[in-house]
Amino acid sequence: MSELVLPVLEYPFDVPVSVLATEVDEGSYRWGAERGIYCLGDPGEYRRTRVGLLAACTAPRATAEGLRLLADWQLWLFAFDDGFCDESEDGTRPETMISRSVEFTGVLETGARSHDRDVMPRRHSPHGGTADEVFRTALEELAGRLERCAEGFQLARFRAAVQGYFLAQCWEAALRAAAAGGGAPPALGEYIRMRRHSGAVRTCIALGDVAEGVALPAEAYDDPRVVALTDLAVDVACWANDIVSYPKEVARSRIVHSLPAVLGHARGLDPQEALNEAARMHDRQVERYLAAEAPVRAGADEPLRRYLDNLRAWMSGNLRWSHETGRYPGFGTDRHSPHTPALAGGRVGPA
Repeated sequence: MSELVLPVLEYPFDVPVSVLATEVDEGSYRWGAERGIYCLGDPGEYRRTRVGLLAACTAPRATAEGLRLLADWQLWLFAFDDGFCDESEDGTRPETMISRSVEFTGVLETGARSHDRDVMPRRHSPHGGTADEVFRTALEELAGRLERCAEGFQLARFRAAVQGYFLAQCWEAALRAAAAGGGAPPALGEYIRMRRHSGAVRTCIALGDVAEGVALPAEAYDDPRVVALTDLAVDVACWANDIVSYPKEVARSRIVHSLPAVLGHARGLDPQEALNEAARMHDRQVERYLAAEAPVRAGADEPLRRYLDNLRAWMSGNLRWSHETGRYPGFGTDRHSPHTPALAGGRVGPA
């Protein structure tokens, strides 16, 4: 395959970045090392990932404690995804993924302990115990930290979003297993619907107001207009990730499930054409978001306005982080990157 030229993605708004990014980066990296969650990967990869920057870009007004919770959760997700999903052998075994998802969901729902831990085969960790036990223990800690700072309805939002994430991992594992036997990629509509869950962006958005200490009431969160805006923002963030990570996935993964790959199969496009079409879809979704957001923002109170700010932050901040992380070789700071001002954690900035 000839070298792919990544389209330029950008947004017509600026979002600030917390000045706590570097501090949170270091703290989260140490947390992961102490919990042993690098046991299935290269620790240097997770230092280069810079989850503190991702949290600072996507939740710029969060408190220091809130940013650490968000960054530690994102680090857990990256390590889980690398170790058990995309490029692992387990990522092609739906039955194993289903068992693991059921067990880990139970950690969030019931706090189940060691007597429930023999439901599936184990992968061993050089840090002691199995890899599943290492990840489970870290997840139990994260769940406990969240319970101490979140309202009941915020916990319910997060748990529902994580359930969607685990369901999507089972779906992806089934797709990989089918593809290994000659099966086709999913239809475009199915992919778009499930990508909203598989990217775990919903789980992070569900933590956004917790991290800021400003709870969005249920009637606002469940407003159909706000639900639609959340879907659009998640699409934008996930599709942008699909675009910037596509060259890496093609080079490293056995089976690629991303928007360019699905478009290429569905429409008979070569990889470059598929990338370009994915970028056009992304840009149209940004336009839809801004058109739908305007009347909602005009009548928004403070909690809702800050929620809308966080949706914008997930779109713009995710792209900024993509430029600066070491997770996507070839998509670095030498490419176009929008200017975003720094913002101290916990301080409310301009709308």
